[in-house]
Amino acid sequence: MRFYASWRASLLAAMSVAAGLAGCSGPNRVARYPDGALRVRYEEAGTFSTCLVASVTMAGNYLLGERRLTENRIRNDLKQAGRDETRVGDLKDYLAETDERLHLVTLTGQLNDEAPTGLGYWLNQRGYPVICVINRDPEDAAFNHAVVVIGISPNPTGGSADIVHYLDPSSVEPLHSTEAPVFEQVWARCNHAMMIVVPPPAGRGNDLKRETR
Repeated sequence: MRFYASWRASLLAAMSVAAGLAGCSGPNRVARYPDGALRVRYEEAGTFSTCLVASVTMAGNYLLGERRLTENRIRNDLKQAGRDETRVGDLKDYLAETDERLHLVTLTGQLNDEAPTGLGYWLNQRGYPVICVINRDPEDAAFNHAVVVIGISPNPTGGSADIVHYLDPSSVEPLHSTEAPVFEQVWARCNHAMMIVVPPPAGRGNDLKRETR
């Protein structure tokens, strides 16, 4: 599975980096998090194909409790090692080999609270942000895009559909909030693929800090 941002979102992201408005060294661009959402620090994708790298960076830094990883660092390390920044397996191997020894778990998820594959289960019960692969273009099955889901909340308008909140590393607006049926539709186009960055096995990495809900 490979990941590519839309040309428009990529162009806007590239313009932001060129203008020095954001990027790997910039501040967190999320002005206000939704109530109950995980406070995941935003990381922008530096190129059109690094939405997965940026998403892994966000999830990894949240787990670590500080900004140890950057999209630029991971992208450059992958390039030097001859690895593909769009391949999940290459990212998984990379994280396992870093000093932090993080693990990238891949699952076929579902939009409910049931263990072990429910999106709500990982967010609400385990306290982990979840990388989901979505596709906003029904005409192009290859248009896969990684985002980081940080929360699910009741609809403030009183509607029956919950609201899914996620960070898009390739968008000029980092935080997106959409009704669950809409998110389900774009997520289903990628077979409900999701990933979670988790700590190393017991006995390693005792310095890892993670905010819990």
